[in-house]
Amino acid sequence: MVETNSEGKEGKVTRRQFARGFLLAAVAGAFGSLLSLLKVLSPPASKGGGYVATVALGDLLVYAKGSRQGSLLKASDFQVGDAVLAYPQGKTGNEANLVQLIRMKEKEFKPPTRLELTDQGFVAYSAICTHLGCTVSWMKNEKDPGASYTECFCHNSIFNPARGARVIGGPAPIPLAQIGVKVSKDGTLVFTSGFSGPVGPQV
Repeated sequence: MVETNSEGKEGKVTRRQFARGFLLAAVAGAFGSLLSLLKVLSPPASKGGGYVATVALGDLLVYAKGSRQGSLLKASDFQVGDAVLAYPQGKTGNEANLVQLIRMKEKEFKPPTRLELTDQGFVAYSAICTHLGCTVSWMKNEKDPGASYTECFCHNSIFNPARGARVIGGPAPIPLAQIGVKVSKDGTLVFTSGFSGPVGPQV
């Protein structure tokens, strides 16, 4: 009788331990799944997200997308208020090199835009949003080109290209980095500097 009672008590303890272990395993599994989800949704731990631009002085600008992809950009292709995504020629495989080239009226540029990096109304900024690294888009105002702006549709960060691409809305922490451009004698556009600031996610 003593041995039977002892085995019964041991059996009850084992069932409790099993239930406790099962519960802990379930909680641990749920926590692990949550961490994995947060890792996917969150930006890279290091600022910049691994973006390293390789643009060099004198690199020619080419269309990044569309039917003219890879073709040289020319000043004559643009009216005030126009913008396009561009890469340095021969370096289209590196997303960090992607820029948004915009043509504005020179009088519209205000600080902190670096005027020495502009030419004939052309200004260029990194096209990689400083929030989570999505590619930005140009929102042209047909009635008032000077009121056009750059927007990232991933999380609605908005940048003002007339004022150094400073952030005017959304979660982006810093402006898009400006890069120097110039119109050559033959009308093509070339880079005249590196980026003025960091490229890629900065959160």
